[in-house]
This record gives sequence, C-alpha cells and structure tokens, in this order.
Amino acid sequence: FGLLLLIGGSLAISQGFSDSGLSVLLGNSAANIVKHLPPFVLELVIMIIVSLAAQIFSCIGVAAAVLPVLESAALSAVVNPLSLMLPATVATSFVFILPTASPCNIIVLAKSQELSQS
Repeated sequence: FGLLLLIGGSLAISQGFSDSGLSVLLGNSAANIVKHLPPFVLELVIMIIVSLAAQIFSCIGVAAAVLPVLESAALSAVVNPLSLMLPATVATSFVFILPTASPCNIIVLAKSQELSQS
C-alpha cells in the first residue's frame, strides 16, 4: 500500500507543478543559467543534482517533478529539450544507495521488515 501512495503522490505533485504553472516559472528561471553554461558542464550539473535528489526522494517523483521544469527551461532558452531531459532521465536510474530510492528497493525493504517481525 505504501508503494502505491509513493508513486501516486509523486505523480500528483508533478500534476500540481504543471497545473499551477510552477514548472514554467522554475523553467524560466533556469533558462538564464542554461544560456550561460557550456553544454557538458550543464549536463554534468543536471545529472549530479537529479541523482542526489533521486537518492533521497523516489526516482519516479524526481523524474515527474524535474522533467517538466527542464522542458520549460529548454523551451525558454531555445535549446533542444532532449539535451536537458535525457541526462536527467538517465540520472534517475542511479538510485541504488538508499532503500527508499526505487520502488524495487521499497518492496524488498518492506518484505524484509515483515520477515524480521515474524
């Protein structure tokens, strides 16, 4: 049941970002940075930030919240959206350190806690 809340909550937050216009506002703010950084440095910074965020939060939640912001930033900076969104998408798959990072880890953690209690 917790896994369903985790995934559903992250998608609801992403929908809230889009409906309220927060992703566009954050994207316009990030567009100023996108214009001034070299592409390699920008991709490296995006991968580090998204990877660290995915270690703490759910990888699905991070992807659902960050990708619309990066899309808006790319459109505002007039660059190819894939150049920002692809590194972020790859970085969300680097979630293997903390047990709450990916749904697979959460399932294993929940089952191991059930086995230790019985």
